Amino acid sequence: MFQTRRQHPYWVWESMMRTPEMLQSCLEQPVRGHVERVADRVAELAPRRVFCAGTGSSCYASIVHAHAFEQVAGLPASWYVTSDLDAYPPIGLAPGSVLIVTSHSGRTMGDLPVVELARRRGAYTVGITDIDSSPLAQAVDDTIIGPGGSKAELPATRTYSAAVFRVLQLAAALAQRLQTPETGTMYESRLRELPGILGSFLDSFAHQAQSCVDRLCNVEHYFVIGAGPNMGTALEGALILLQSTDAGAQAFHPEEMLHGPIQALTTAMCVVAVAAPGPFQERILQTAEASRTIGATVLSIAPEGSPGLDADLSIPMPADIPELLTPLLYIVPFWLLGYQFALTTGRDPDLLSMGKERFQKAFRRLMAGDSHYDRQSTPS
Repeated sequence: MFQTRRQHPYWVWESMMRTPEMLQSCLEQPVRGHVERVADRVAELAPRRVFCAGTGSSCYASIVHAHAFEQVAGLPASWYVTSDLDAYPPIGLAPGSVLIVTSHSGRTMGDLPVVELARRRGAYTVGITDIDSSPLAQAVDDTIIGPGGSKAELPATRTYSAAVFRVLQLAAALAQRLQTPETGTMYESRLRELPGILGSFLDSFAHQAQSCVDRLCNVEHYFVIGAGPNMGTALEGALILLQSTDAGAQAFHPEEMLHGPIQALTTAMCVVAVAAPGPFQERILQTAEASRTIGATVLSIAPEGSPGLDADLSIPMPADIPELLTPLLYIVPFWLLGYQFALTTGRDPDLLSMGKERFQKAFRRLMAGDSHYDRQSTPS
């Protein structure tokens, strides 16, 4: 049977609270050594392209990864759902390219086929995983193994942030080895500040999340708006709300939202504006304001002191954080809201619907042959 824990706090609560510690561990050995080793190898290759792949939350992390390689290391990069990359391999997956596969467990269906494909085509392969004995870790050319090991709970919290953090470290290390050392040094310095900043925000918002949930308990559907590296935040945030509430949830880029979905808004809906600093911040705030005019409830997640939006609910985020690093922080409110929503709606915060036999039965059929489910442990 799936692991269960009936007392408070649940496993997922402990994982959330341990995230600053996990990120700090990424700055130290042995993780730092893994990052430096892979950075040396990639710099020697001088790749023409980097492909970032993952499934579920790991795919959303890969969105941030692709932005990091482009913006920090100056390397062309793109992101994919792992199985999609295998089914429709791009021409550029070839000698002189790098494949980064992110998978917490290293056992996700699709991990091994895409690694085998990439290696046949001559690409250098790297696994971002937390399990050094996993099939993924054994199949790739190199790994950057995260701290903390396996997790008992279903939701991705510390594992998501640690995966994003490690690839941001890699991008900064590559920048120092390639043509933008000043940029790499700046990002490395800012990454060292993040565990403390995240810890302070986590402690503060943990006491406020329930009041937000109380005000959103009648919402029937959520639209989560994000862009750039925080498109991953919007997708992951929508997934968290979908899993933990009795409402539906979808993620949109602001321009996609305005070209159709906004017409579906009702007074029973909530628009969550992930308004991090960056080129789309103003447009996201405008879209949220328009949504409020239509009658939807608006929840803003924006830097403290941001002007331009009279939201129904606001979650002020730490200011003066580079846009590329904000996904590490802006996902945290969704974790805590999801946790409180799960308790409010009678779900187990660790297992969500996967604690129910009918869901277990369905997934055993869907994932036949996947050892992750054969072991009847919680999926990641």
